[in-house]
Amino acid sequence: MLALRTIRLMALATTTLAGPALAQETPLSSTMSGQGESSVATNPQPSPNAAPSVATDASPQVANATPDRADGFASSGDIVVTARRRDERLQDVPVSVTVFSAAALERSNVQTIADIRNVTPGLTFSSEGGKDNTAVSLRGIGQIPTGEVTPGVVTYFANVPLTSLGSNVPTYDISSVQVLKGPQGTLFGRNTLGGAVLIGPEAPNYEFGGYAEGTYGNYDYRELQGALNLPIIADKVALRVAGQIRRRDPLIYSINGGPGFNDTHQDSARASLLIEPTEWLKNTTIVDYFKAREAASGYYLLRQNFSFSALFSPALGPVAGGIIGGSLDGQIQGFLQQQSRNFYGAFSDNSGNGYANRRSLFVSNDTSATFGAFTVRNIFGYRKNKSDQFINTAATGQTFLPGFLFGSPQNVPFTIFHAAARIERQYLTNELQFLGSWDKFNFIVGGFYNDDKPDGVSGSTFDAFSTPGTPASVVTAHVRNKNYAIFGQATYKLTDRLSATAGIRYSWDRVSACGGAIGTSYATDATCRGIAARSLLDGVGVVSNKGEEPSWTIGLDYKVSPDLLLYVASRRGYRGVNVNTPLFETVFTTGGTNPACGFGSGQCVDLRPFQKTGEEKLTDVEVGQKWDFRTAGGRGRINTAIFYTKYKNALQFLNAQSIVPSNAPDNPTNASFGVNAADLTIYGVEFEASLSPSRNLTISFNGAYTKQKVDKVTLPPVPGIAFDATSVNRYAPSYSATASASWTLPVRPLDGDLILNGDLFMTDDFGGQYGEKLPGYKLVNARLDWKGIGGSGVDLAFFVRNLTKERYFAAPDVLLRSFPVNSVAVGDPRTYGVSGRVRF
Repeated sequence: MLALRTIRLMALATTTLAGPALAQETPLSSTMSGQGESSVATNPQPSPNAAPSVATDASPQVANATPDRADGFASSGDIVVTARRRDERLQDVPVSVTVFSAAALERSNVQTIADIRNVTPGLTFSSEGGKDNTAVSLRGIGQIPTGEVTPGVVTYFANVPLTSLGSNVPTYDISSVQVLKGPQGTLFGRNTLGGAVLIGPEAPNYEFGGYAEGTYGNYDYRELQGALNLPIIADKVALRVAGQIRRRDPLIYSINGGPGFNDTHQDSARASLLIEPTEWLKNTTIVDYFKAREAASGYYLLRQNFSFSALFSPALGPVAGGIIGGSLDGQIQGFLQQQSRNFYGAFSDNSGNGYANRRSLFVSNDTSATFGAFTVRNIFGYRKNKSDQFINTAATGQTFLPGFLFGSPQNVPFTIFHAAARIERQYLTNELQFLGSWDKFNFIVGGFYNDDKPDGVSGSTFDAFSTPGTPASVVTAHVRNKNYAIFGQATYKLTDRLSATAGIRYSWDRVSACGGAIGTSYATDATCRGIAARSLLDGVGVVSNKGEEPSWTIGLDYKVSPDLLLYVASRRGYRGVNVNTPLFETVFTTGGTNPACGFGSGQCVDLRPFQKTGEEKLTDVEVGQKWDFRTAGGRGRINTAIFYTKYKNALQFLNAQSIVPSNAPDNPTNASFGVNAADLTIYGVEFEASLSPSRNLTISFNGAYTKQKVDKVTLPPVPGIAFDATSVNRYAPSYSATASASWTLPVRPLDGDLILNGDLFMTDDFGGQYGEKLPGYKLVNARLDWKGIGGSGVDLAFFVRNLTKERYFAAPDVLLRSFPVNSVAVGDPRTYGVSGRVRF
């Protein structure tokens, strides 16, 4: 008879145990309709020469003379952006920038920031390991789904940088979104490797007005949003309040019973206060609140990589291991057969459907004082996040072990893999800028400070291969980050047409983390550090790291004519040092011996060389052109950027479930750890074109081609993990593109404009895990707007997303070949609805 405690396997099979799959693998096209050959295998079933003014608004602005047009690219008005912290025409900015006005976001049915991936080729948003773990990638630069790592692409809200946790903000009452491509840091905010996404909420003004909007769609989708702008003191004080409520039934149903997954239950509110006591002083304060109480993401069971017998036999012997493995194999194959018939279904397991509860509070203050050609500006930000999530990572249904092996008349419940995480943190930033602008010369110098730290209990629980009597370790994890930087950038007009730009930044990074298994629940940072001070070999300890590094930018731009700009730029970006938690100090992570290690061999892995991660460095060269043209009474625009990047010491993540027992007190947080693993070369081309043959029709095409090459693998061997050049993450698709059209129909029922909008998004295979990509797909979205009905402020719209019912995978969950089963997140099914808005 086997004791229950012997059933708990502390690790997953390594790649050497994988062996042949149970079923012949076929291209993913056999699972999803309308797809080609896949890389993921599954089972069968101002004037151009005018000096720019200093931008001092609380949010990035996009000015467009015809805001209701599709994108404004070919309209009679100029798009004004603040990508370089000054008001400039988009076509005069010598960097690659993609801009969306509020009207463009509405036209493309963008409901959250993650939706802009469908209208920005080369940009991807994914949520690996839960709804709140947002990872953004651009130009092949992304973020590993573990720890408090600085994002490769930083999202800003009201000029305040956000962490990846909670950065997928709703898009209600938003004035613009700007996507800056390539390394950033010499102008503002955080240093980044891949780019930045700037989200600007609508700012208060001195006119009374607002709107109220209601939406209803399939899956019982209900949304109410609105805004009210109140001038309090004429030209001195104004207040804007806005809010949104969203509800929707689950998009993913439970195959084996239960309430389902991927529902929407969100409440948001925002208040913005503008104070201008004098002509030279301006102050904007924003308070933003968000709360979500939702079911967890439901994952699609993709495949089984190897037999469970290969996993259990080394520890339990061939007989018991074969019986248990054979039983689990049969259950998994049954789940796979059910999954193949239920693309928009997911399994509930022994612990139910899971949950995803999030809450955030954001406060910012933007104060600027202008003295002639000089401006002093201070941007303060505070954010408080709380996230509590539990998901069925294995994506299987309820699994059991044969009861007779334990002398039980009933089969014993068995957990393959569950993941839970609770995070409570607060973030404080402050940025001081000093700007000057003249006819031929402008500059910005400043300093940046960031302090993020724990604000309650935090940690993760990864329960793998367990019975009810053997709970997994509850691993507390707390990280304190401090960042300091000074930066500056200047542009000088060498001639009326030729300008030179140079900028530099120097950053200092400090990180300190405490973690480990402390009892049966998560502990506070103070408790953790108090236990760590005892210096016991219990897996509870403090890990620290620090670093400093410069980054820079240089460039030339040449205005061939008022409508044609040529430019070249080179930039250095970097991502600072970090740590893996908790402190690796027990026999399980320091190369000791224990029967739970090594699948019966007793030999444990030594993770101490990977306790800390070093800086990542990126150097790029970008050459581009921006051209406006007129033809046959119409207008057009073509923008092109070619980039070449050298990326050193690229961070990758390794899954620890295959090498560390899951009940080890120093099991890595999130069951994974980051490593500097490779040097890469990334290059590509980005193309944006727009044509308006008449004022009533705009056609546009945006495309991106990205190629990644692994120059060398720098990761030293890790026992139990196979890692080579093919294992390096490839975040970007080789190509992606969006074709769009907006047509104002020649009929005007009830004196209102009818505007038909459509988008076709296409992507090649894109970012997965361990070098394996998810298959490409095509999405068609459409919208019909009826504007100004009866000459009033009433609008009506009909929309549909995923018009052709494309079945596609949107993000990976677990794609590791060393894991017995793999799972992915599916993209949304076709959704449609109607919305009405009243403007006043």
